[in-house]
Amino acid sequence: MKKILILIPLLIFSLSFSQGTLYINNYSDYGLQMRISAASPTNCFPLVYTSMSFPANTQSKISDFNNATPYTNSWSIIFNYNGNIVGQPIPSPVLNTVSPLTQWQECQFMTMDNNNPNQPTDDIRFEMGDPTAFANCTPTSGSTFVDGNLTDAFWFYVPSQNATYLVVQP
Repeated sequence: MKKILILIPLLIFSLSFSQGTLYINNYSDYGLQMRISAASPTNCFPLVYTSMSFPANTQSKISDFNNATPYTNSWSIIFNYNGNIVGQPIPSPVLNTVSPLTQWQECQFMTMDNNNPNQPTDDIRFEMGDPTAFANCTPTSGSTFVDGNLTDAFWFYVPSQNATYLVVQP
C-alpha cells in the first residue's frame, strides 16, 4: 500500500511535465532551416536540441524526440550546467527517458531560398519561444510573434492539449 501511495504522486508529477506534442505548420513557400530545443521549465536541464530542415508548405506533428524523422535523425542532450553534450540517434531509450522531463522551449530558424536551398533568404532570423515559460533558465530568448519581411511566425503553448505550435505564414 505504501508503494502505491508513493508511486501515485510520482506519476502525477511526471505527467505534469510531459514534453507534449510540437506542431510545425509551415504555410509559407519557403523551406525552414531550424534549431529546436526542449528543456525542463523548472531547472533548465536536461536540455535537448537538434537541427532540422523543414519543407515549404508542410504541416507536421512531432509527438516526442523519437518521432522527429524525417526532419532529423539525432538529438543532442546536455544533462546539467557543466555537462558534456551527448548525441543520441533516433530511436533511443535515452530520448524516451528525458522526454517526460522536458517541454518545447524555443525554435530558431531562417527561411531558405527556393532556387538555392542552401542559401537563406533576405528575411530576418527568427527566434521563437516564450521566455516567461522558462523564467529560471538563462539565457532564454524568443518571441511569441515575429513579423518578418517575407513571413510571419507564431509560437504558442496550449496547456489543455499539452501542445506547442510553431506557425509560419506568408
